[in-house]
Amino acid sequence: MAKKPPNSTDRVGGWASMENEGSSIGLPGGCPLPSTPIIEQAAGGLPKVLKARYYFWMTPPTGTSNVPNLDVNSVRRLAAIDVIISMDDSNHLGILLSTRNRQQLNRRDGVLKSLEDILKANDNTIKIDRSDSHLELCDTDIFLWLTVQRRDKPQIAPDLRLDKVSGISGKDASARTADLRAGVDFDRPNFLTAVAEADTLGPIDISFVQDENGSLCTFRVQVHLDGGFAIRKSDVHIPGITDDRQLMETASLRLAFELIPRLNGLYVSDAADWETRRLEVIQSAMTELESRYRAAREALLERIVNSPEAIDDGENAD
Repeated sequence: MAKKPPNSTDRVGGWASMENEGSSIGLPGGCPLPSTPIIEQAAGGLPKVLKARYYFWMTPPTGTSNVPNLDVNSVRRLAAIDVIISMDDSNHLGILLSTRNRQQLNRRDGVLKSLEDILKANDNTIKIDRSDSHLELCDTDIFLWLTVQRRDKPQIAPDLRLDKVSGISGKDASARTADLRAGVDFDRPNFLTAVAEADTLGPIDISFVQDENGSLCTFRVQVHLDGGFAIRKSDVHIPGITDDRQLMETASLRLAFELIPRLNGLYVSDAADWETRRLEVIQSAMTELESRYRAAREALLERIVNSPEAIDDGENAD
């Protein structure tokens, strides 16, 4: 990576450190300061990782190529993708990327292509599997399990408490999608419908609190089935860290290598009990919907019968 830095003259992407000072990210014609990726040794329960940033320049804005005497490179915005690489096992590397933007990830001159070229330089059989994730969760039922745990048993471990489910997405049997926002609970008819019809749920927007010997760490993240996540920075707190860059980096490492796998592990360990509870939850959602709509139908019929028009018609019939 160190031998392939970003080329500011020709606007060719390349590798540097994750240091933000002088990065010029987002600036038209921006040029990052020279720096080198680093290898960070294992510490605090986190594995040995390689930290790097891939800089590249965005496509020029539409129409700029027709502007006379304009240097197109001067208006191309500098962008970057942070990369954290770990040893998943003796035969696999885990690659954590700071974006889920498929267009950026799949560029022919982009971050994954550059990384694959570097890896293949020493072993041509190596390839990056873009369809698989070393963080992948067990199955989509984990999202329903998390909502049920939040309702019934939010303290899912001695040091880990589910605080809130802020949103969840669902896909029905016809592949139609729906997003629930502003809180998810079992009083919302649209969520009950998704549960009753066994829709495929996820991703989920969830908040949880970790107690570290009396110091509380809070996280709010959107978690995807592949184990990927998006951090809600304003709702993340780790004691002793006030710098935004350090906060996001530390939170990302802890989520990827500790907390997301741990949520998955707690779900797996609850499998036997959950198989029974899942059916009960679905049946309960069906019963609640039936009761709600029966009551709504009766109320509607009563309003129709007692409406002025119905009364007038009755008098005229007499």
